[in-house]
Amino acid sequence: MNWQKTISIEELNSSNSHVFKQGSKQIALLKDGEKIFACDNRCPHEGYPLSQGTTDGKCFLTCNWHNWKFNLENGDCVIGGDNLRVYETKVEDEFLWVNLAEPSKEEITESILKGLKQAFEKRETGRISRELARLHYNEIPMTLGLKKAIEWSFDKFEYGTTHAYAASADWLSLYFENQENLENQIICLSEAIDHIAFDSLRHKTYPFVEKKQKFDYEKLVQAVEEENESEAISYIRGGLESGMHFKDFEKALTETALKHYNDFGHSLIYVYKVGTLIELLGEEVEKPLLLSLVRSICYATREDLIPEFSYFGECLKKCNFSGEKSIVPLNSDEVFKKNVNNAMDWVVKKSSNSSEEQIYNALLESNAISMLKFDTSYQFAYDKPVGDNISWLGFTHSLTFANAVRVQCKKFPEFWKFGLLQMACFSGRNIRYLDLEVSENDWEVGNLENFFIKSFNQILDHGNGLPIFSAHLIKTAFAVREELEFSTESGKKYLLASLNRFLNSPLKQKHIRRTVRQGIGLVSKDF
Repeated sequence: MNWQKTISIEELNSSNSHVFKQGSKQIALLKDGEKIFACDNRCPHEGYPLSQGTTDGKCFLTCNWHNWKFNLENGDCVIGGDNLRVYETKVEDEFLWVNLAEPSKEEITESILKGLKQAFEKRETGRISRELARLHYNEIPMTLGLKKAIEWSFDKFEYGTTHAYAASADWLSLYFENQENLENQIICLSEAIDHIAFDSLRHKTYPFVEKKQKFDYEKLVQAVEEENESEAISYIRGGLESGMHFKDFEKALTETALKHYNDFGHSLIYVYKVGTLIELLGEEVEKPLLLSLVRSICYATREDLIPEFSYFGECLKKCNFSGEKSIVPLNSDEVFKKNVNNAMDWVVKKSSNSSEEQIYNALLESNAISMLKFDTSYQFAYDKPVGDNISWLGFTHSLTFANAVRVQCKKFPEFWKFGLLQMACFSGRNIRYLDLEVSENDWEVGNLENFFIKSFNQILDHGNGLPIFSAHLIKTAFAVREELEFSTESGKKYLLASLNRFLNSPLKQKHIRRTVRQGIGLVSKDF
């Protein structure tokens, strides 16, 4: 107990409200009929003084600025959002006393997480940031908020892992890079949690099978190949129960992600980023992230089965990566003329006399050049066929996928041929959508350190309404920054220039005319 003497009852009766201050605290003392209450004076919404609010004689207080209403007996917010802290009171010798004793750390944590979950379930971005700040000032790790967001969402994604988890890995990495900047740290976690909330908003639960089977590498791969989620999940559950961890599943997951041109490269990106999240957050998020990841790979689209990439399987059989190793430069002018098949054929021909890393660097540079020269008129067009619905995001995927290829295939070299051929798919596919008049000189980056400081400051205050767009900003920036260490000098130039142009170009976030026009075009064919 920490009872503090405040004001006389006579004084309170004369005004019905009073602000008692102690240190940084402001306590509103309120008389509501015959009852007396004490609560934080600052409204938890935007800080307006509750001492100037309105009581109703029924133990409810209204903040007159935004009509938030609080139950003064327990602090619950009945209209609005954040709850209000209330304090125990008593009257002794005609004076009002207030108990300023702090709740236990467990009680504080429970209260904040309750508020964070309410904010998460409604996707109230402002409240998410306030609850994270409350964690910080109560000396509770703010990363607990992200752990809980994963716990609250992993079975709400009908088709498994989304960009939200992948981007969270990069937001979390940036969080740890900003140890001395609380504002930036809360931005990072708010962005991660907000995106997860957006992707799970108003979704029902999609339970995972509880069945467990002894982990079997080949059977897991086969179950995913057959799109048999229940069987695949049972092998993950069995492995986890036997003491296995993400790293024990990682090779099988990499194989399943690369076995097809899965979901435009997303599956492999998700494997890489889920591993990063588990590494940064710890084993308590391992099970939900693994279950969601496996579900997503089972449901992934397989672009190599459509005509545009039909040459993929044939090329895969021809790649052997053996023989003399020599550097094979990829001439940019030549790349622009290649279609998907020619790009993959190029990989096949070079695989016998070049190292995987050499082919990788050439393809990475090719994709960076393509991204730099993206014809942005496509993202504004509404008079083209569905197949030409192209935006910046499709080009950024070529670099984020390449980043995942390097990381995962250096761990498991037997999968290089899968990754490289799929990088060639990106290169060949994107050739159709280039503006060759775009010059790298216009976007060349000079001071590297200043460029990334400016870029991440821009990303931390991006202004995009839909989280999918901010996710691609941070994912692409991280991929480029990581690949600079391994790229050739010319590759570095194009990587930086492509990122620079992307970060400084408009992003169209909604295509209502295009969507309606294409919908009419499709439906009308039957009439």
